[in-house]
Amino acid sequence: MHKSIIPLGCTLLLLACSKEVPVKKDFPGMEKYSLLYMPQAINGPVTTSVTIADKPDTIAINAYMGGIARPGADVPVTFAVTPAAVAAFNQANGTNYPAMPEGSYSITTPSVHIPAGQLTTGPQPLVLRTKGFLSPFVSYLLPVTLSQPGKTGTVNPALSTTYFVVTGGYMPGEVPREKAISFGAAAGTNLISFGEKFIRKDPVSGNLLLYTPDAQSGLFTAAPVTIGQGWNIFNIIFFYGGNRLIGRYAAGGGDLAQYPVTAQGQIGAGRTVGWGWGGLKKIVPFKGLLLGISADGNMTKYPLDADGNFDFANIKGIGSGWGGFVHIFAYEHSLMAIEANGNMWQFPLSDSGVFGSRRLVGTGWDMYVHIITAGTDLLALDGNGDLWRYKFNPAGLWALKKT
Repeated sequence: MHKSIIPLGCTLLLLACSKEVPVKKDFPGMEKYSLLYMPQAINGPVTTSVTIADKPDTIAINAYMGGIARPGADVPVTFAVTPAAVAAFNQANGTNYPAMPEGSYSITTPSVHIPAGQLTTGPQPLVLRTKGFLSPFVSYLLPVTLSQPGKTGTVNPALSTTYFVVTGGYMPGEVPREKAISFGAAAGTNLISFGEKFIRKDPVSGNLLLYTPDAQSGLFTAAPVTIGQGWNIFNIIFFYGGNRLIGRYAAGGGDLAQYPVTAQGQIGAGRTVGWGWGGLKKIVPFKGLLLGISADGNMTKYPLDADGNFDFANIKGIGSGWGGFVHIFAYEHSLMAIEANGNMWQFPLSDSGVFGSRRLVGTGWDMYVHIITAGTDLLALDGNGDLWRYKFNPAGLWALKKT
């Protein structure tokens, strides 16, 4: 006789689904979890980009009740901007943010409540007035603090204040730039960051030309100095570690050669430091790492010490999906990556190669064929051979084209 067999796991699952699982709501110490808090305060300062315009901008704030017990009555809460918290924040974090100017902000409903049976106030508008108050691409600190009127000990002190870092940018298509130098149509795209200066590889001769900015204007008005000859043997060249040029040979397996270089551009004798790098689509220097991007978009970190020796034990993959970016370059503690559509993204990156969440910091950057850093500024080369300087701050949104 054939019998149907129901596995024991399925039986238990059916039994579990047939009745409501009880949740204990009165366990000892439960009250310490039922505290008010601001969810925006959980992950530190909230970076906010706004456009400096006549029309105010709005961001959302809200309050939550912690724990699982829903309140039996309305819970009143109060939001307030607390400018006095700016100095304490700067001192604790080694920053120097200015406070948002008085009159540039207002909380539409500073006194609200969490309805009975609910756990949140829902989003509340914080209005930011920008034009006439904010300077472009200056980052301001705006602390917003939660409290419960007439009561103490009901708010989680660690999550009672949200710090907004607010940076205003120009209207799309109105971002200022200045022409740093013009090379003409035969400029090539071989520009190499070199601190506040830059190096250009002449596309015909292969000579390395060092350009130094004018101390007053920041423009490159002086004639360049030839610091190297015959560098057409390399198809990638970059400045690394503050005192080295590294080139990848165009022929053979794409070996890497390292050359010491002084701040004045004096280049010493080179030596091979890496073999078989020809399969990489891009090589990006970042602090003590070389970041290699393969044709399929995978990124691998290669730690490199001051002598040019690789730490082979710590070579490993740290990301994928990088093949869709036209330009990738290091900027302070981040990678900046530009898509073919001109969107510029900032990827925070630790010294050991761990990424944070990416953030859109620009649009319209497809109008340039090559982009490098000069100190904290960006130098962008267009198709006519004109090099443009941007006084850059990635905290804002750099929208280069009118919408």
